[in-house]
Amino acid sequence: MPPRLVQAAADLFLPLRCAGCGAFDTALCGPCEASLQPATGQGRCRHCSARWDGADFCPRCFHLQHLAGVRAAFEMAGPARKLVHDLKYRYYRAIAPVMGRLLTEALPGLSFDACFVVPLHRSRLRERGFNQSELLLRNTPLPQPSPGLARVRRTDRQVGQRIAERRTNVAGAFVYAGPSLSGQSVALIDDVVTTGATVHECALVLRDAGAREVWAVAFARASYEPATTAPIDD
Repeated sequence: MPPRLVQAAADLFLPLRCAGCGAFDTALCGPCEASLQPATGQGRCRHCSARWDGADFCPRCFHLQHLAGVRAAFEMAGPARKLVHDLKYRYYRAIAPVMGRLLTEALPGLSFDACFVVPLHRSRLRERGFNQSELLLRNTPLPQPSPGLARVRRTDRQVGQRIAERRTNVAGAFVYAGPSLSGQSVALIDDVVTTGATVHECALVLRDAGAREVWAVAFARASYEPATTAPIDD
């Protein structure tokens, strides 16, 4: 039986367990929720939400010029990292409502004319059975997924690749075939932003369709050190 079908059966018949500590009857217990590290406020880059103690934008922002900014709820660490991985790689769909609630509470007041989810290639969508970013968006009060943005080329997995490799990997991988976005403020929803290469490539396509500004909104932000470390999460 394919892994996604095994996990779908588990969602139906097995009790919920905390993604952080494994406690029963909850997708995320109170102590694990309290341990989530916010990606907002002081000590974060004002443009991309990564850890940064400087006065201006951090070095991770240099190649994100076509994004109005990145807004992320939590640092990609601890229970937040486990939630992202459980949804994406273990197909644990039961935690999507919890992630949607947490994102909504961490980033109140977000307002956009339209929201898009970072699309999966059709082959990967068949393999996984769902788009984790779409599940996340559907569990928030934000505008529900707009059509038109598609991934037309299957790309390599980005985990472990450096910025230049990721940008090359996703170049030309997306198209937009929906209505004009002229003058609109739109959001790209993703589970995690690491280098931002994928959301930036999507933003280029949406800007070409007329969007006035494109924001990336993510559950988690991976704050790698660009000068010394290859990103490990995607």
